[in-house]
Formats: sequence, structure tokens, C-alpha cells
Amino acid sequence: MKEQKEKPTATSASSSGNTVLIVNPSSSGGATGENWDDIYTNIKGIFGENPEVAFSKSPGSATTLAREYLKKGFKNIVAIGGDGTINEVANGFFYFDEEDKEQTVVGGIHRSPTTATTVPTNNDHKSDDNASNNITNTIPDWPTLRQINPDATFGIISSGTRNVLAKSLNLPAGLEQGCQNFVDGKLQKIDVIGAIVTDPNDHLKKVPMRIFLNAAEIGVAAEIIDRSKKIRDKVKSRFISTVSSMVATMPTYQSNLCEISVYNGQDTNDNNNILTKMTMCIIANGKYLGGGLTAAPQASVSDGLIDIVILKDSGSVKMLKELASMKKMKKNGGYTGDDKDILYMKAKGVSIKSKEENKRDVTVTVDGEPIGILPASFRIYKNALTVKM
Repeated sequence: MKEQKEKPTATSASSSGNTVLIVNPSSSGGATGENWDDIYTNIKGIFGENPEVAFSKSPGSATTLAREYLKKGFKNIVAIGGDGTINEVANGFFYFDEEDKEQTVVGGIHRSPTTATTVPTNNDHKSDDNASNNITNTIPDWPTLRQINPDATFGIISSGTRNVLAKSLNLPAGLEQGCQNFVDGKLQKIDVIGAIVTDPNDHLKKVPMRIFLNAAEIGVAAEIIDRSKKIRDKVKSRFISTVSSMVATMPTYQSNLCEISVYNGQDTNDNNNILTKMTMCIIANGKYLGGGLTAAPQASVSDGLIDIVILKDSGSVKMLKELASMKKMKKNGGYTGDDKDILYMKAKGVSIKSKEENKRDVTVTVDGEPIGILPASFRIYKNALTVKM
């Protein structure tokens, strides 16, 4: 009979109370938790102290832990886990003015109730052939992100199965290498993207705002991720769950006619309205997605802009060809293949709404985690987070 290992336990803080490792023991297929004693022995010396360790126990708990340690005065908040864990810890860095009595707290983020402003159609909109030009969309009245501790630093130690964010930030993939990089790296301010999406259980309700670091996926890719996670509750293999979800989703997935309002400032004349069939949309801060896709080759995590990539109306065979083109970039950063099937633009924000009410819900994921459906809005927060790179 295989010997049962004890569950990992939190480690006491050093006298400096400066660094905490927020660890997802379930990351890397559970290997992080199973081998934590050995891992901690190997990495604690790298920090020059015995950093405190806190284990996330359920979805959202990493956000709560980050907030608690920041309020205690810890200045180095280090996430050890996959992209979802890193996203949760990053969300824990922020809050809104506590004087606002109308604010709510969900998933570690304080936010005021969201309102929306109608964006009238201007004369410079773009639309597909045979598509209606009567476009209106909504841009949220976005809250101001405020850090709990502006002097705190975020450390990213990838211990997942995809580690896409680490690739986008050009960070090392190994645990020990990641810890050493945190100690030796330089401070850099990076942008984050705020997302406000619709509750799939109540289409009249918005999900409280959430920030993300790498990318949001909308449409077919998001539905594959959503199905894969549901399958993985029963079948632990990521490979099997991903392949099964692709087989179940791609042959029958239908594009949706969507209103897309791209905006670059407060003046509505700066907005570009598009009406198009959409199979997939990527709202990117980093260059990469899972599966080796260089989805947003011109993206930068510190340029103050969102990269928006839209895969237009595609059947299953055509979709595969277009996804493959994302792996073969031109020297100028564009896509190979027929560029008219892929829209690529940069902006400060974007709102997306499906026009086909009777079709399926259009799923939205951020940093690999499903968070809701369309309608959804996204905006950039420039230089919002300090990271060791």
C-alpha cells in the first residue's frame, strides 16, 4: 500500500515578515503539494530568510491571502502555481476607496456599482458586408484601481502545466530558477487589464470586475477551456480533457454576429465601431496563449494598450488553418495566410456584445479561467503592478 504523505503545512514567518509564498498545492497536477517539503528545503535559502508560506485551499482563496498579507505589511508577495493562481494573487493587490460606502468586495477586489455610457455610432465605423450599420454599444464607468500597498512587489513562480504568463513575461519556468529570478531580477511596472463580464446564470447581472495579466479568450477557445475544466473534474489528465473538449466543440461551433466598440479616449469620436461575425476574440496584454499560439505578436505588458485579435467567421476546417497561422508569423509581426480573416488592433479599451440573442452564450475566460459570458468590456490600467522580472 502506497504511503500517504501528510498535507503540507504553512511555515512560520521570518523575523523580517517581508516575504510570503502563496502556494497552490494542487498545481502541476498536485506535485507541488506532494513534494512541498523538498521544494521548500531547496528554495528557502534562495530568499536569504525563511519566507512565510500560505496555501490556497479553494478558488478565490489566493486573492484573500494576498490581501491579508499586504495589510499585515508584507512587501514581497510571491505566487507559486499555475496561471489561475497567479491571476488570483494579482487581484489581491488592489482595492478601491474605502470611503465609498457603495463599494462591494468580491474575489479580493473592491468595486463601485458599474454604470454604463451609451456610445453613439459615428461616421467612421467599420462593418462587414451585408451587416447592419446601426451600432450602439456600452462603455462602463470604470473604477480606479488602488493598491493596498504601493511599495509591494509581485513575484511570479510558475508551477502549473501551461505557464503561459511566464512565457509572455520571459520568466523562467522552473521553481528554483523562478525563485532565483525573483531575488536577482529588476523591478518593472506592468499593465493589467480590467474585465467586466455578464453572469451566465443571470444575463441582466454583471460579474464584479476582475483584472488579468496575460489574456482573455472569448468564443471557441474559451468554450474549449470551459469544457476542459468540467471534464477534468472527472478525468484528471489535462491532455485528455483538452482533446476531448476540442473534439466536442470545434466541429459544431458557430460564429456569432457581434458589436465591437473599440475606444481610445473619453471622446466618442475616438471610438471605432465594428459589426462582424466572430469565432474567437483575444484581449491580450502578453504575446502568447496555450498550445504555442503567438496570438498577439505586437503585445507589450507596458505599452498602456490592449491588443485585440478577432478571428472572423470560420468553419471548423478554416478555423484550424487560421489558428495554425498564429504559429507562423511574418517578419513584420502580422499573420500568414489570409489576413482579412483576422483583425488585429490596439486600443485602451473594448466592449463586445453578441447580436444573436437566441444563439449559445459566448464564454469569456481570463488567464485560463472561465469568468462569465458576453456582453463584456475590457480596459487597460497602465503601470498598475510592480513585478520582479
